[in-house]
Amino acid sequence: MKTFALALLSSVALTGCIAFDKPGNQYDLGGGEGYMAQRADIPDKPAGNAATVRADNEARCTVADSTAVPMQTASVSDMPLSAGDLIRVNVAGDEAPTGTYKVNSSGELSLTAVGDLPVMGLTAAEAEADLNRLLEQKHIFKHGYAHASLRVLDRGPVRVIVTGSVFQAGEVTINQRAPNESDTVRETAIGDHAIGRTLSIALSHAAGVRPDADLSRITIEHSGQRRTINLTGILTGQQTEDPMLTEGDRINVPSRHCFQQALARPTPITPPGVKIFASNLTTPANNNAGAAVGTETTSMAYGTRMLQGLVAINCVGGTQITNADRWAVLITTNPTTGQSEVVERQIEALVRRPDRDAYNPVLLPGDALACYDSNVQNVRDVLKSIGDAAVGVSVASLARGL
Repeated sequence: MKTFALALLSSVALTGCIAFDKPGNQYDLGGGEGYMAQRADIPDKPAGNAATVRADNEARCTVADSTAVPMQTASVSDMPLSAGDLIRVNVAGDEAPTGTYKVNSSGELSLTAVGDLPVMGLTAAEAEADLNRLLEQKHIFKHGYAHASLRVLDRGPVRVIVTGSVFQAGEVTINQRAPNESDTVRETAIGDHAIGRTLSIALSHAAGVRPDADLSRITIEHSGQRRTINLTGILTGQQTEDPMLTEGDRINVPSRHCFQQALARPTPITPPGVKIFASNLTTPANNNAGAAVGTETTSMAYGTRMLQGLVAINCVGGTQITNADRWAVLITTNPTTGQSEVVERQIEALVRRPDRDAYNPVLLPGDALACYDSNVQNVRDVLKSIGDAAVGVSVASLARGL
């Protein structure tokens, strides 16, 4: 029994000496490889200038030239036809093949009494010329007498490829509407509109651009031809060219290899919010639900920083003597390298330091936050375990005496 008591006392003494290795970041901020300067380790003393750490980041990572390119107003009729486009064909006297058709998956119009007319990749004017030639070849009209018209009533969905500095690169489908969203009045009206097939819509469908995106050098490749678009004006509401896209277009958003604060907020081309993973197994709570971690706290507005996230999952506040030295970790991924990074912060220091913003990183989609109890709570739990063990030994001794 005496040996057991000595072991318990030794355990209590050791609880104050437990030390854990600090998680290290996997990049060198000084070498310009850091994705976000706010992930740097906090020095023991506050920096003399609150912007010391941010200065290097901002020098390298200000948003590229924001001079917006005047919006071009090229006619939508010049856009090539794609599968799903709704077409109206009119022939004098309402003779066949007058009617409304959709471009099929093979890129053809299956015309009544005429047959299939390949139109994918052609403009409406080019398809109309081919239609008149086909009517003459089928001897429906004499040579030079065919005057059929072809008009686009509604643009269908298209698939495009988005690569580069977006959160979810790959193939996306834009301008897709559910059946209950169809508008028969618009579909039967004369005219053409394709607001759902723009570059900005494609970027939003790829989960938005990352904070390292270079909006001044976005490229669109179609049929072997490439053009460069400057989309920076969209951040400030300026009129900026936002071109229409067609089936098979390839969009690439290059990276500036640095973090741009102006892109870490909701915009038409960035995520409106982020989903994070959170854990707060705090004492006295013994589960996440009891520590106020739920679906509402793990869905946050884009631009939320680590400290605000810690408040949301109930890691900040409470009894100062027991909670003041709590600490937390942010588990994140560097989008430019794909490597995971762990950032440690002492919570109360982050709350009270005047240079807190220099070390308060923005939360990105898929990040994880976890909070740990203070040393006071750790000792309390050890003592509780010791007390439980002592009770067990006493009961066992009593049982042997009986």
